[in-house]
Amino acid sequence: MFGRRKESILIIKIDSLRGFVAAEPLFETLRDRFSEAEISLLTLPGLRQIAQVSPYFDRIATLPDMTNSADRKAFAKRLATAKFTKVYDLSNNKHSRKIRAAFGPFGPKCEVANAPEKRPRNAPPTRSLPSFENLCASLGMDAHTRLPDLDWALTARRDSANMSPSWFGISNAYGLLAPGLVAEQRWPASHYSELSSLCLQAGITPVLIGPKEIHSIGDEICERVPEVVDLIGKTDYLQVIALAHEAGFFVSDMADEADLCIAVGASGVLIHSENDANAPDLKGDVMRITAKDAKIDEVDARYVWQYLNNMGLISADRAQNAASR
Repeated sequence: MFGRRKESILIIKIDSLRGFVAAEPLFETLRDRFSEAEISLLTLPGLRQIAQVSPYFDRIATLPDMTNSADRKAFAKRLATAKFTKVYDLSNNKHSRKIRAAFGPFGPKCEVANAPEKRPRNAPPTRSLPSFENLCASLGMDAHTRLPDLDWALTARRDSANMSPSWFGISNAYGLLAPGLVAEQRWPASHYSELSSLCLQAGITPVLIGPKEIHSIGDEICERVPEVVDLIGKTDYLQVIALAHEAGFFVSDMADEADLCIAVGASGVLIHSENDANAPDLKGDVMRITAKDAKIDEVDARYVWQYLNNMGLISADRAQNAASR
């Protein structure tokens, strides 16, 4: 499960997909800094696949069900015998703190990211992430040296049939629509539906992506616009990356899948509240639409469509067709 070389390093990253993407530059720094070491990653089960195709880790383990006493004890025993020389906790949440405590007072030296900002009582949910400023400083790295780049994931399974848009029945130009998991930060289904209609009028297939937990949002959108290709809960992260790479554009609110799109250079629009300090850094041809007073439902679908058009992501003929209907 874990490494046993003279220099054996454990990286703990057990918060979210977005957290994993945000940590990618630091993964590379640690791999370069400890090029001769065996680096093990402890992550969430859902992130194993994307971690396995990354160039940064020698071994990958996933967090067990911490509510199961037997699993928890067996995991703690494996940790105690792993003989790591150093641990980097890039999550600093309640589970990662328990893992560090399991090493005991004579365990490996632990470097810990700054904890995510605490949400004030009665404040809306956020996707706060830990800060790597302190860790980067200790490694002599500028925390803002570069943004996450997942281009290495584009080569994974690239010859597999299920990595092609045609696998999902997509045969023409398409755009990805990614509703977020947090209801308070989600652009309304009615707006995604209207944007889908504009896409179809322009000859562009709207494709929904996201986790299975929001399948009801997909159902609502498809009920309004049956021609939408609904892939919510039907793709893995590598398939999302492949789709994003070939998409004409993406539109999302604060979905973790948007971070994947941005990290492979996809173009599109990100919609979020002006008081959301956790919006991801952008690279490439991506624009923000910031909703004032947290009223994300007031961002009109035609306004988003015009943004896409102004960015050159909709061909002139297609934009004219949509405008004339």
